[in-house]
Amino acid sequence: MAAAQQTPAIEHLDADFLHNDLIQRAKADPSLRALLPLLGEPSLPPVDETSKKNGVQTDAPGVPTRTFTFDAGPEWDGLESWEVEEVLEVDGSGPQHFKNWVACIDFEPSHVLLARSIEGVRRVVRWASRVGKSVRVAGYRHTWSPLWNEPGNVILTFVHPAGREALPYRDAPSGWRSELHGIELVESVGGRTPAPGHAFARVMAGTSNNEFRQWCYNNGNPQWGLPFNVVVAEVTFGGSTSTICHGAGMRTDTLCDLIEEVRFIDAHGKDQVVDDPEELRAASGAFGFLGIVTSVVLRLEPASVAELRPTQVPLVLAIPPPDGFPLPPIVKQQNEEAGITQKDIDAARKEFIRRAEEDHFHEFFWFPYQKNAWLNTWKPRPLTEFNVPELGRYPTFGLPDEIFEAQKANGALAAEIAKNTSLPGAQQCYAFGIASLAGLPNVPVGGTPMTTLSSEALHFRGGSQNFPFYGMEWEVPIRPSPNGTETRDYTQIQQAWWDAIALIYASPHAPLRAALEMRLTAGSNTILAAQRGNGVLGTASLEVFTLLTTPADEWRAFRQAVVDKWTSFGPGGDSGVGLARPHWNKQWTDLTVHGRPIKDYLREEAYKDAFAEFRVALEGILNKRGTSTREARKLFSNPLMEDLIWDD
Repeated sequence: MAAAQQTPAIEHLDADFLHNDLIQRAKADPSLRALLPLLGEPSLPPVDETSKKNGVQTDAPGVPTRTFTFDAGPEWDGLESWEVEEVLEVDGSGPQHFKNWVACIDFEPSHVLLARSIEGVRRVVRWASRVGKSVRVAGYRHTWSPLWNEPGNVILTFVHPAGREALPYRDAPSGWRSELHGIELVESVGGRTPAPGHAFARVMAGTSNNEFRQWCYNNGNPQWGLPFNVVVAEVTFGGSTSTICHGAGMRTDTLCDLIEEVRFIDAHGKDQVVDDPEELRAASGAFGFLGIVTSVVLRLEPASVAELRPTQVPLVLAIPPPDGFPLPPIVKQQNEEAGITQKDIDAARKEFIRRAEEDHFHEFFWFPYQKNAWLNTWKPRPLTEFNVPELGRYPTFGLPDEIFEAQKANGALAAEIAKNTSLPGAQQCYAFGIASLAGLPNVPVGGTPMTTLSSEALHFRGGSQNFPFYGMEWEVPIRPSPNGTETRDYTQIQQAWWDAIALIYASPHAPLRAALEMRLTAGSNTILAAQRGNGVLGTASLEVFTLLTTPADEWRAFRQAVVDKWTSFGPGGDSGVGLARPHWNKQWTDLTVHGRPIKDYLREEAYKDAFAEFRVALEGILNKRGTSTREARKLFSNPLMEDLIWDD
C-alpha cells in the first residue's frame, strides 16, 4: 500500500483548496478526466475505455470445485456428488486460501467446503468432529472482525463460489441446485400462528437479500415483505441474523427480533429446532455456537410502497450541530458563502427531529470535505394505492435511462478513485465524495418521488458491497431529553455526529476517506444485541468507513479518537444496559474504551450480565436437545468469542 502524502490540516485550508487542486490534477491525469464536469470544468477528451472494468473487478477467473469424498470415510456413503464440494484455488492446486471481503482476515483453512444439501451439512459436521476440526460458515465474507475459525480448520459456505469471488457480486447461475437457498410461507411455528395481517416465512440460511427481494416482488403480485433489513443486497440471512444485524428506523430493532424459529445442525450432526420465544433470545443471534444454522422463520408484514425523496442539503442543515458546538473553520466559511443563518439551522433541527420521529426509514450520509450531506428517509404507504407494474424496480427505481446510466458511471468513477494510489489522501477523499454524490439521486423539494415497493427501497443503492472498504460502527444509546420538552435527547445525537466531523477536519491527514453514516433504530430483546436495553428511546447507529488506501496507523488512530467521543455520554448502569457497544461485524478489536482494552470493557461493563445470561441460555438449549456447550464450543467456536463469553 502506498505511503500517504502529507497535507496541511484540513480545517486550516481555504474551503476551495482541495477543489482547485483536484481540477489541476484531473487536467494533468487522463485517468481523472471524468471528474472535470463534476468539478464545474469543461470536459476533456476521454481516455481509451476499451480495457476499463467499470470501476469494479469483474469476471474473475472461474473458481474450481470438486466433489468432496470425506477422505473416503463413512460420511461419504450414499451422498450424491453435488451435495458437498471442495472449493479449490484457481489453478486447482489445493484448498482455497481464505480471505474476508477486505482481506483483513487472511488464513489457510484445511478445507473450504460448499454444502448444497442439508444432509451434506450433517455429513460435514460429523466428519469435522471425527477428524478433530472446527467448522464455521462464511457467506459473502462481509465481516471485518475475527469471527472466523482458526487456520487449519474448515470453512463451510452455502454460496456459489463464482458468485462471491468476483465483483460485482451476483446470484447463483440459473438452475444451480441448493437446498440451502429459498423461501416458503409456513402456517404456524411452535403452535403459534401469525398475528392478523402478518405471515411467517422460512428462509434458508444461504438465501441472499437479493433473492429475498425478488421473492417479495412475486412476479408482480407482491404480498409480503420485511419491515426492515440490512441495506446490502448480497449478504445471506444466515450471516446477518447470526451476527445480529439491523436496519434503520426508530421502530425497527434487529433481524433477530423478527425470528420465530431457528433450525440448525448440532455437534452430533442432528437436526434441531428452537421456536420457544424465550430460547430465541439467545438462539436467534448465537454467532454459530449452537451449530450450523440451516434456516430461520421470519415474521413478515404486508407488502407496502415507499416514496423515496433522497436529497442533498448543506452539511450543517442535515443533522445540525448542537447549540454552541465549535464548528470547523471550513464549515463556517461554507455557511457564510451559502448565506445560512441561525434561523435556517433551527428550522433544520426541527426537520431532522421530524424525520427521526415520523419516518419509518432514515439514513444520513456525509462524504468528508463535501459541502453537502445526503439524506434518505421515507414512510411506507399501502400497496392498494398503487399500480404495481408502474412502480420502479431495483436498481433503477424508475429513473430515466440517461439519468440512471449517468449515476451508474459516476458510481463506477468513485470505485476507480477508491483504488487510486497516486492521489494524496485528502484529494482522493474529496474526489471520491464528489463522484459518490454525483452517483446518488437528488430529488428537489417538490420533485417527483421515486416510487417502489418497500422491499426494494430497503436495498436502495445497495451496491455498496461491490467495492471493499474498512468500517467501524457503534450503537450509541439515545438518552432521555434532560428538559422534558422532547422524548429523546437529540442534542446527544447531534453531538455524536459532529464530534466525528470535527475530528475529520482536525486531522493533519485524511483518516476517513469514504463516509460518515448514521441510522436510527430501536432497542432489541436479543441477549447479545448491541442495541439491547435501549428500549423505546432507541439507538444512534453511527458508522465511519474508509478506503483501503488509508494507512492502517492513521485509520486506527482516527477510530480510537471517535470511540473516545462516542463512549463519553455517561454511565449505563450495573447491567451494562445503556452503554455504547460496537457492531459485532465491524472493526473494533484493536481499540480501548476508557483507557482499558475493549475486550475488558465488553466483559466487565457493556455485556457484564449479558454474557453470563447467554451462557446459561445456551447450555439450557443444548442440554434439552441432547448435547452440551462443551461439545458445541469444541466444534463451532472461535477464539474471539471464546475469550469474551467464557471465563473457563
